[in-house]
Amino acid sequence: MRRRGMIGIVSFALVLLVNTVPLIAAELSGKVYRGGTPAANLSIIVEGKNVETRTDGKGEYRLDLPPGNYTLIIRGQRFTVTVSPGGTRQDIRL
Repeated sequence: MRRRGMIGIVSFALVLLVNTVPLIAAELSGKVYRGGTPAANLSIIVEGKNVETRTDGKGEYRLDLPPGNYTLIIRGQRFTVTVSPGGTRQDIRL
């Protein structure tokens, strides 16, 4: 009987641990266009987070973020994106 009680406590603790561990980051990627042309070397800031990246020479960007809703700031403009657990591709037109 004592062993069953201990198994129950350990199981409960594992459930709590799994539910409190932050979600693994998913990839947010895409391409930024300005005037219909890929925009290279632009800063992309995730509002309210200490996360930033730049577009590459093809206007492409990539960020690793936990699933959720975010606001990206590019050249002073705000863009709302939702990152899915499996990753999200979001092209942005300035």
